[in-house]
Amino acid sequence: MDISLPSVRYATEAYYIISSAEASSCLARYDGVRFGRRSGGDFSSVEDFYKKNRGEGFGSEVKRRIMLGTFVLSALSYESYYEKATKVRRLVAEDYERAFEECDAILSPTSPTLPYPVGAVRDDPTAAYAEDICTASQSLAGLPSVSIPCEDMIGLQLTGPRFSESFLLSLGAAYEEVAK
Repeated sequence: MDISLPSVRYATEAYYIISSAEASSCLARYDGVRFGRRSGGDFSSVEDFYKKNRGEGFGSEVKRRIMLGTFVLSALSYESYYEKATKVRRLVAEDYERAFEECDAILSPTSPTLPYPVGAVRDDPTAAYAEDICTASQSLAGLPSVSIPCEDMIGLQLTGPRFSESFLLSLGAAYEEVAK
């Protein structure tokens, strides 16, 4: 049976706005004073102390998310980005709630592309973010999903209503048993 999830097309963008805002907010305390990694050596100023601790303690992706999150939470951007993203989150969750009135689980691909080879480096963060198009909406809506290996496919994803983890695992196990 086909279902309609019209707001899902906005989910990936909303997911990255909200998750970056949360990362920024949570990681702000990891300054090397009370929490986080403290860089060794001498510091010429308080600013130097923070730059070294934060610079050495976080990788480039974490820094990117902190910067994006700081931006979307700023007074000038809060309404335009964060507030709108939280409205999208509510719409996505409502779409899923309506869908689960008609079905017990939703079947979809896990990824839009085949996995990168082991050890491959992803230099383009935008391309890496686009890989989440099949999984961001479930995370945004707070729903459980399970990915099952599937021959000749990228992966089979089962999504269920809140607190349906046991059901999804049973369904996934049944599929794997039949697919043997």
